[in-house]
Amino acid sequence: MSAPLVSVVVAVGGPDVQPRPVVEGLGVALGDAGYGVEFVFVLDGPCGRVEQELRQLPSRWPLHVVQLQGGGLGESIALSAGVARAKGDYILNVPPYLQLEPAEVGKVVAALEAGADCVASWRYPRIDPWLNQLQSRFFNWVLRLIMNMPFHDLNSGTRGFRRQVLEEVAVYGELYRFLPVMARRQGFKVVEVKVRHREEKGRAGFFGVGVYMRRLLDIFAVTFLTRFTQRPLRFFGYLGFVATVLGVVLAAVPLYEKLVLGEGLTDRPAFVIGAILAAFGVQLIGFGLVGEIIIFTQAPNLRDYKVEDVVAGGAETAPLRHAEAPPAGAAVPASDVPAHAPASPAPAADEAAPVRVRELLPGEDSRWDAFTSRHPLGTFFHLTGWSRCVRETFHHEPHHLVAEQGRRWLGVLPLFLTRSPFLGRNLVSSPYAVYGGLLADSEAAQQALLDHAARFGRDLGVGYVELRHLEPRPGDRPRSPLYVTFRCDLPEDPAEVMARIPKKARAEVRCAREPKAPATDRKRESYGITVTADGSVDELFLLFAENKRRLGSPALPLRWFRALADEFGKAVVIHRAVDPAGRTLAAVMSFCFKDTVYAYYSGAHSDVEDTGVNNFIYCAIMEWAVQQGFARFDFGRSRADSGPAKFKKNMGFLPEPLHYEYVLVGAGARLPEFHPSNPRLDLPRRLWSRLPLFLTTRLGARLSRYLP
Repeated sequence: MSAPLVSVVVAVGGPDVQPRPVVEGLGVALGDAGYGVEFVFVLDGPCGRVEQELRQLPSRWPLHVVQLQGGGLGESIALSAGVARAKGDYILNVPPYLQLEPAEVGKVVAALEAGADCVASWRYPRIDPWLNQLQSRFFNWVLRLIMNMPFHDLNSGTRGFRRQVLEEVAVYGELYRFLPVMARRQGFKVVEVKVRHREEKGRAGFFGVGVYMRRLLDIFAVTFLTRFTQRPLRFFGYLGFVATVLGVVLAAVPLYEKLVLGEGLTDRPAFVIGAILAAFGVQLIGFGLVGEIIIFTQAPNLRDYKVEDVVAGGAETAPLRHAEAPPAGAAVPASDVPAHAPASPAPAADEAAPVRVRELLPGEDSRWDAFTSRHPLGTFFHLTGWSRCVRETFHHEPHHLVAEQGRRWLGVLPLFLTRSPFLGRNLVSSPYAVYGGLLADSEAAQQALLDHAARFGRDLGVGYVELRHLEPRPGDRPRSPLYVTFRCDLPEDPAEVMARIPKKARAEVRCAREPKAPATDRKRESYGITVTADGSVDELFLLFAENKRRLGSPALPLRWFRALADEFGKAVVIHRAVDPAGRTLAAVMSFCFKDTVYAYYSGAHSDVEDTGVNNFIYCAIMEWAVQQGFARFDFGRSRADSGPAKFKKNMGFLPEPLHYEYVLVGAGARLPEFHPSNPRLDLPRRLWSRLPLFLTTRLGARLSRYLP
């Protein structure tokens, strides 16, 4: 019989434990997720009734009972004894009761599969008494403050480990609760995942003074072990130096009066205290030096690190189509990642497993981006880099969903919880993007994601789930006909780009591009504008903010544009149109993904419309895209029959309807009406367009958070 993948280790310290709910709840949840599981119960004390109940449990899963001699040895020893008996590659340490909803333990194991070495669970939201929550939050806040560790719930008893972590990280006493801290310090990859809390039947209120003292001493011990075990002189030296300086300061004046003025030291307690502090400080520094000597002499025998990987030889990679390789997950040409590349065949075990939906786990970003790049409907806005920029700039809470069958991913759905006084509380896929929504390999996976999103939305109390689909998806859901998009295939020769533009727009491009005619030449008007791909974020933002003010809409903040440029690197290109005097007339920020260039954010001065610069800059971007090897140009969305839509039609683009779909969740929920086409917003838009630019820029940076 093959060894199970997951070993659940449970330390039992007393007879008031009911193991059946733990075994059945976690066993069913992990089995449904496709994980082989075994249980190891470690009895640390008089647990005769528990042992008898364990022996009577049905043998649906392998179950082992380890009885420690004497009892009361502590959870650290119990965990070590359980791990020694466990056979799984992943160790799941849980308390002897259901602390979490059973299905949530799958998140912990999935995070280990995603590459984590240690997984700490964060019970969120907490549903135990408020006093317990207050104490726990204070404890974890102190830990983050002192140890600079990003953990929110080290008191949670549910944690996952790779076996190597528990074999190499030594803990003792009550330091088992700090295992994630110790593992992180030793170089292991430690992540924290949110899990749904379950009501716990335990003590509520204040604990004894001894409990708080022990916790405080544990914090000091772990702080020393994680920060100063290889640098003891720094710890003892800091304390010794402070004590010595303080002692010298206290003793200096009495000593001066004794040596110079001849006064006695009787009844001078400052001198006595100063002398003691100075002597104590010197001793502390000596302790540190002794520790350094021990570390130096034992250094060859210490292994205080983890080897990530050892690679021998080399691997050949096929050259990219572009001249320079783009960053990971960014501009990948179609020749390298086929748009319709089939997914790898699923093993037979995966085909038999049920389809389940869960949230994206830490460490799975690269797998998400790979799925997006492979899927024929994947867009630039599905990438996790876009999500990171949204989270860091606007602080919307991500809840990305993954549909999987066994180990195989079948679909993804990026979701953000947005709160707005104008739109309410909703789930949006994806904010600040024209495209987003579901990516699924089958209708079953799509329906599973939609059902989960609806249930999740009801739990969060949202009005609707917004899905910004570019192409239609199966099913009948409410749709908004407000927006259309414009796309085209690019020719193989840059010279053919202008030939495809309608005659009137082509004349304006020629007018803007040709060298400026002499003053004596009245036959034609030309401006000698040039377009280059070296624009700056700050320059683009000023033009963009000016455009948005003229249209009566709030502008996105400058930090958003900087975040995109920093996140995606060479996949973000800013073209600018410059007149012969060196003045930048217009700028466009484009995104590159697979075989497509997305011309996304733009801006231009209001006094240059008659130069044809707007037609010219987009023509130049398409020519540049052809030269770089891209096959498609995406002009972005516009409101149907709006000015921008007419401009794109004049450039020869045909409108395509966007399939913005909604899953109405809340009672009385309806499609959003807060958009520029609403007549009720005409007056606010006119007033906004008359405000000074510096004011609309600052106000827009704040308002844009509520207009996702």
